[in-house]
Amino acid sequence: MKEVTKNTEFIIGIDFGHGETSAAFYNLKTQEKFDLDILPGHKVIKSAVAILEQEGQQTVCVGDAAIANAPMAKDFQVSFKKRPSEMSQTDRARMVAFMRGVYAGILDRHPDYRTREHVVYIARPSQDKLWKSEEAAYLKIAEDAGLPVAGIQKESRAAYFRARTQPDSKIDQQVKKGVLIVDFGSSTIDFTYLNASSSAPIDDGRPLGASQVEKSLLEYALANPSDGVMHQFSAIYGRDENSNPYNQLLYKFREAKEQFYGKKLPVFSVAFDYGYLTSSEKQQLFGFGGISIPRKQLDKILGKNIKGGYIQNVKDAVIAFKNEKLKGNQVSCVYLTGGASRMDFVREIFMEVFGLDDSHCPSDDNPSVIVSQGVAHLSYADVKAKEKEEELKKIAQAAISSFNWEESFNSIIRSSVKAKIIDRAWSIMISYKDGSIGEYLTLKDNQSPSGEYIGMQQSKDYNGYTLVRNIRSLNKKFKSEFANMTHYDFASACESTITQNVIDSVVSKLKSALSAFEYSPNVTNSLKLSGLSATVTQSGADELSSKFTAEGSGHIVYDAVDSCYMFMVDWNLYKDRWDSDRKQHYDYYRAHYADIFSSYTWEQFLKNEIMISGIESAKQQTKKYIDALINDYVSYAKLAVFFK
Repeated sequence: MKEVTKNTEFIIGIDFGHGETSAAFYNLKTQEKFDLDILPGHKVIKSAVAILEQEGQQTVCVGDAAIANAPMAKDFQVSFKKRPSEMSQTDRARMVAFMRGVYAGILDRHPDYRTREHVVYIARPSQDKLWKSEEAAYLKIAEDAGLPVAGIQKESRAAYFRARTQPDSKIDQQVKKGVLIVDFGSSTIDFTYLNASSSAPIDDGRPLGASQVEKSLLEYALANPSDGVMHQFSAIYGRDENSNPYNQLLYKFREAKEQFYGKKLPVFSVAFDYGYLTSSEKQQLFGFGGISIPRKQLDKILGKNIKGGYIQNVKDAVIAFKNEKLKGNQVSCVYLTGGASRMDFVREIFMEVFGLDDSHCPSDDNPSVIVSQGVAHLSYADVKAKEKEEELKKIAQAAISSFNWEESFNSIIRSSVKAKIIDRAWSIMISYKDGSIGEYLTLKDNQSPSGEYIGMQQSKDYNGYTLVRNIRSLNKKFKSEFANMTHYDFASACESTITQNVIDSVVSKLKSALSAFEYSPNVTNSLKLSGLSATVTQSGADELSSKFTAEGSGHIVYDAVDSCYMFMVDWNLYKDRWDSDRKQHYDYYRAHYADIFSSYTWEQFLKNEIMISGIESAKQQTKKYIDALINDYVSYAKLAVFFK
């Protein structure tokens, strides 16, 4: 695919329609736009291709030139557009030839385009169920045809965009309640619905294009011969839809259909020359033929109000779209476009299904070019949105790269861990002071290792057990709490702080850039980080326990007890401690060991004994969150073109 770059000067939007083809120009620099001639004096051509072979050389003709040369052609086709997955090799080669011929015609009309940097965008039917998976293959056909193709647009969405920019368009006034654009083409009926509260347009479509009208009428004529030659023609060529005579006759019926509906004639009629139709064939036929069908009979042939008939199938498809896709969304206006929208039953169906009057079901004045115009114009909007997307991604990448993830996360988590340890130690010492920490012992249990009885002071009996507030129970509490910290996730405790730090340092830069584009991100989808983990190592827990419970100077509990004596003779773990002693122990802790370690020791402890993981994951989660904000903006920017 051709990339749009800063050197790209303009876009050519082409609608390779099943029945008609048109092209439009849009200048990326000046916003100049106009319809393009494909053939001399023809901005719209019939989607017809003829391949001539003379002296071993092939010549491709498209549009009216193809129709004029059909009798001499090696291959002539109308109504040949299909999904790539349905194409045979011959079908694909024919589509490539047609695309190449159309693009060559544009370049012949505008020779300077050959040297000016440009890209081509093409249209495809809107029904995602059938066409979404076909996009890459369809674009590859355009590439093989030599088109500098850069992308693809949905036909009805392109028509919608162009329709609302037309002079005196009432679409913007109706879109608050809900507007449906219907692109009724030769191969498909495409829908795009939008209202002011929509998060995205609703697109859909059905393979019920108007080419089925001329095919149905031709099949009727072949099955009901009105002259002697038609029976022969039907037997030889009527079942070979790839033959030149069949396609020439099918085109005659298409012309007659357009006359019938375009001029609102009372009778459908078509006349033809069998000799001309079969002039290049081995089995030539001679004579003139034709058929006339009154409107009432034509409606019956097309199945109006007949289950399974074409017109009824169209009505059923519109009802299904209303029920299955719109699901209660109001339609205040239906805008009809596409060449086939001129057929009178089309408006009747949409007015009936959606309960609209004539004024709320208008038709496009020039439906043959609206899709190509919309493709060019909407592609311009996409290119501009893409440029902003790239700009935002650069801002986001710079913010993510400049943010010191390791240092910031480590700093926040380590500070949280330190505060948690200090807070827990304070809590234990307060509980010890208040007499809440001790152990229940019997008289026999409350003995030193040598068996000497140690008196119980101010103790409370409880069913034969006595609560002893001793140093052993205090030490057990510290060891238990610090051991549990090896299983405690400190990161979850400071998750909101971490998230806010990332938002302030990284996300805020992107939001600032978005606000410059007059867009405020959806704050209901806030950044949430998961997978972060921070725990104390076993050696760290042992170091904390030792600092509090080990014997000797420099250890917190020992120094606190020692503060009660001029000279401590014995380190007694079993003695029941008086309320006044416990208070003095607490006061000493508060005065000398409230921060537990020195600043340097804390720095080393937090660096070596706190295991932190998930920082890279948090970085990637933030990137995804920011990407989502950017994607939301791009969706908004694309949607905004329908409202501004």
